[in-house]
Amino acid sequence: MTTVRAIVSLLEQIAPIDLAEEWDNVGLLAGHPDSAVQRVLCALELNEGVINEAIAKDAQMIVTHHPIMFRGRKNLNETDGEGRLLCDLIRNELALYAMHTNFDNVHPGVNDALANVLNLFNQKPLEHGMILGEILPVRLDHFTKRVEERLGGVGRVYGSPDRLVHTIAVLGGAGEDYAAQALQHEADVFITGEMSYHKAMDALAGGLCILEAGHAATEKPSISYLTGALQRSAKGVQLDIDVICSTAMLFL
Repeated sequence: MTTVRAIVSLLEQIAPIDLAEEWDNVGLLAGHPDSAVQRVLCALELNEGVINEAIAKDAQMIVTHHPIMFRGRKNLNETDGEGRLLCDLIRNELALYAMHTNFDNVHPGVNDALANVLNLFNQKPLEHGMILGEILPVRLDHFTKRVEERLGGVGRVYGSPDRLVHTIAVLGGAGEDYAAQALQHEADVFITGEMSYHKAMDALAGGLCILEAGHAATEKPSISYLTGALQRSAKGVQLDIDVICSTAMLFL
């Protein structure tokens, strides 16, 4: 019998907990370590759609990138969204494991998946999980269209459309504080999920183009990677489980 504990052990090999930031809430957030698991559902975050999908597909465990319970709860009732999700987990005997900033910071992880889906070559891992890579020189507006096709859209673009770009830095999610790191490594373009206007202007003044592609959009590729990595790890130690990627993410 495969247990939650066994799956947790594999997940912590993929993204060790000690790589998580101090403020984060990662690890086993709901469920018993010795509960049996036959199917695991991987998703970007926990919501009603993901729980319903887990029930419909007979999964006993959900693995998400984004955690819940960032703030200490003083009750467990269903008067708020998080409380309803927690009660649904308990009612349906679903375990929940979150791998957040540890999955951001590990290589391969969130940003390697993003760099791969954008077909960056000569990839180099940097601090804070950032990936530096290259493309053949192309105009920024043409590269933006490529990113839109791969990620489903780009919210805001900062930079001259006709500028030739070659070196690309990527950091999924809320990466606005790391534009200076991208500049330090001589990137032409910094792709991240969220960037405030004034920080984007500062980066642009320093010579860095910005593609703000959406928090969820820049992290979704990592869930497909995680699904495959966990399935391969389970087979490597001969655990008989099925790992599936959530389709509820498509609606984020």
